[in-house]
Amino acid sequence: MTEAIVERVSPAIDIFPSSPIAPVSPYIFSGFLEHLGRCIYGGILPASRTTFPHTPRNPCPDDQFTPTPAGLLTPEGFRADVLEVLRDELHVPLVRWPGGNFVSSYNWKDGIGPKEERKRRPELAWNGEESNQFGTDELVAWCRAAKIEPYIVFNMGTGTLEDALHWIEYCNGTGDTYYANLRRKNTGRDEPHAVKYWGLGNEVWGEWQVGQQTASAYATKARQWAHAMRLVDPNIVLVGCGETGINHWDGIVLDELVDKVEMHSIHLYTGFGPRDRSQAEREYGRTVYGPDAAEYSIQVCKGLINKARFARNVARPVKIAFDEYGVWDETVGTPENGLEQFYNFADALAMASWLNVFVRQADVVDIACVAQSVNVISPLITSPIGLFRQTIYWPLYLFSRYMRGGTSVNLSVTSPAFAGETLPRWISTVKGAPKDLDASAVVYINPDTKARSLRVAVVNRSERESYDVALRVAFERIGDDVEVHELWHDDVKARNGWGKENEVSVKTRQEKWSGRWTFREHSFTLLVLNLE
Repeated sequence: MTEAIVERVSPAIDIFPSSPIAPVSPYIFSGFLEHLGRCIYGGILPASRTTFPHTPRNPCPDDQFTPTPAGLLTPEGFRADVLEVLRDELHVPLVRWPGGNFVSSYNWKDGIGPKEERKRRPELAWNGEESNQFGTDELVAWCRAAKIEPYIVFNMGTGTLEDALHWIEYCNGTGDTYYANLRRKNTGRDEPHAVKYWGLGNEVWGEWQVGQQTASAYATKARQWAHAMRLVDPNIVLVGCGETGINHWDGIVLDELVDKVEMHSIHLYTGFGPRDRSQAEREYGRTVYGPDAAEYSIQVCKGLINKARFARNVARPVKIAFDEYGVWDETVGTPENGLEQFYNFADALAMASWLNVFVRQADVVDIACVAQSVNVISPLITSPIGLFRQTIYWPLYLFSRYMRGGTSVNLSVTSPAFAGETLPRWISTVKGAPKDLDASAVVYINPDTKARSLRVAVVNRSERESYDVALRVAFERIGDDVEVHELWHDDVKARNGWGKENEVSVKTRQEKWSGRWTFREHSFTLLVLNLE
């Protein structure tokens, strides 16, 4: 049960369209593909009798295997339904690959050349096997079909600097050199892959990581790597490996690396971590108020970035790549089940609050990659013959459609606060009690008509209280009508699934605008208002 701090306030949202924060980066709607569970094999590619959880020595029995029909595949052999949702519905601009923990023992050279000659390897991060049937060239081919940019992460665990330099040469080389020519031979195309975004390792700070390092050791190594990489291609964008944005690691790495990278990565999941799980009534609050931790992490990290920029006299901006985020209960999505987690309505509200954070922090967050894009703690779940959209898909869809291309503007929210237990607990003790109402706003200018609209995303995180809210827009005249997109269900544990694919979905309608709006209990509402 959620609890509100006992204080009588008149809920209100004051929006200031003339006070911009920054344009919303399209890259906050990015995705993530890791060689884990059914993300690649069964998500991007059709499953076979030997893909997870099976192997060539333990194949799926014929009577239990359903092949994916040819009509569900692209000419290149990719899952067309997955590709179309990511490209045409969510308009994902970029995907991070190949990991994740997977990358810290990945040899990219195993994944190129004739498929029948590729080596099958032990997969150390998730205790599986990797067939290497999907490698660099397949990623780029899929990205071209999906109209998505690749963001490749280097192996800074077992990998070497020489491996990394060869990888850049293979992808981006235009000269008459060995790896550039090998790419031409393997792909039959002269033009380079032109991979712009590269990550300097994944969670190198973590004890679970192959090749864990101290912050100072990593920073020294990453600085050397960055220098050498720009000798191969001076136009690449490098992302340094951060932790959560507020840790000792982040400060040390930024102090040493800020002049060598364009972005600093941070990772965080809500619904993740130890707590008394016998207190099931507290899980709703632990879930929906969790994204407040991400906002605080971003704010602290922004300060660490600017402190390091000052010390090293770096004039150009350095942004945050929040390149792993999402809702993940590690006791539900486990390595044994390929991290497949089926989300409920409360998780969808958490996802909406995550996206509000990224819009409010538009001045510093340039990339955000939801983990992951298909099957693995994902908004999409596939079978061999179809897919369904999980509850968390709908906030991603609405934000991508209505907040993309807008300029984030300042707002002030007056709301009752939450007095229950948060996850992590420090949200309440360090950042302060989270508010029930969580909101972001953008001003959008239609590129064809130049008409202006105000898009306001509001999550009422109170489990039981609806709020009649005054929505005041400073120095603007609002049109007579409002376009309403509402995500609500009477049961916060409601889920979508096979046979009930639309149990949770968005309802859209037109209403007359009065200057007030009643936000239902546990709901997400996106309002589109015309500015006259």
